[in-house]
Amino acid sequence: MKVRNLLLAALFAAPAIADTPATAITVDPLANEPALSAKRLSGSLTVGYETNYTGRGYVLSHSVAQGDSVLYAAAKFNYDIGKRSKLWSLGHTIAYHVPTSGHTLYGGIKAGANRVPLSAVRPGAPAGVYLPEGTVLKRPNIENQFTLITEAKYTRENWNVAFGHSFVHGGLLGVMAKHYRNQGASVVNEVFIAPEWTPRSMPWLSAGVKTSLSFQGIQGWWFEPYITGKFPLNPNVKPATEGSVLGVVTLAMSATADYFADPYNACGNGSQAFWIKLSTPWFVKDNFILTPSVSFNWLGKGGIDANRRSHAKHLSGNPNNIPFKNFGVVFGISATYTF
Repeated sequence: MKVRNLLLAALFAAPAIADTPATAITVDPLANEPALSAKRLSGSLTVGYETNYTGRGYVLSHSVAQGDSVLYAAAKFNYDIGKRSKLWSLGHTIAYHVPTSGHTLYGGIKAGANRVPLSAVRPGAPAGVYLPEGTVLKRPNIENQFTLITEAKYTRENWNVAFGHSFVHGGLLGVMAKHYRNQGASVVNEVFIAPEWTPRSMPWLSAGVKTSLSFQGIQGWWFEPYITGKFPLNPNVKPATEGSVLGVVTLAMSATADYFADPYNACGNGSQAFWIKLSTPWFVKDNFILTPSVSFNWLGKGGIDANRRSHAKHLSGNPNNIPFKNFGVVFGISATYTF
């Protein structure tokens, strides 16, 4: 409870923190633009493909989504309202993820040869009555994921902080809300705060942590700390211009607190996943970027608990009916147009 109160205080204290004096004064090139100006609006459109369905560092198992890969599209908009010596911006993201193989978790959970009692699917059924092997117990689904993120961001010379709201329908979080917590709807609402710091002596490095509080669908905390390094792979070309290529390395993890509860036989709290992601954004044009990537993902203690306690595995007797891969290699490719 103390941790929760402290983080809630940090969420609402963010505007006050933003007034801390900086050691250097920067000038926003849009400072002289009127408050309503097309020049203050920027954004990007992205489409992509990944060889595995992932979420919060988890790599979903083959049996969960009746396959592996996922297609996605995202639109991001940013409105700069900065003034001299400080920079505020408002952001909005709309994203859609589609599993390419199927939507029925585990292909439908069927009773195995391990004598499943009728009471497992019909509470109050008489003891000693068992379901025949092959009986369909449940057909849980994983829906296409629709995400809306709205945030405000404050930027200084070598740090920034974003805070806002995230709405998720479907996907992995939707499964957790609908099937882990029996909420009846695949909806999760969160608020978040995400500070990031770049050392003055190492402008190629950034470190941060996104802290999310889920308050609908599932209640609890997500923590996602990360460190990212960016390096020009062709230093003779100006970064972020036509022909330039970056090497990007990200080390990250995810963890939860007060998120999963034992009665739902789901993940344990604590570390959920660890991953290393390598990507090489290639600026084909100043405003068109192709980004191949590869990510190496390991389960943390909470994810391992989910596989060990999998309700579907025990009812069906099928050891493959686990939610996550203990280790996964995920390849991806995306195309982004910026404006």
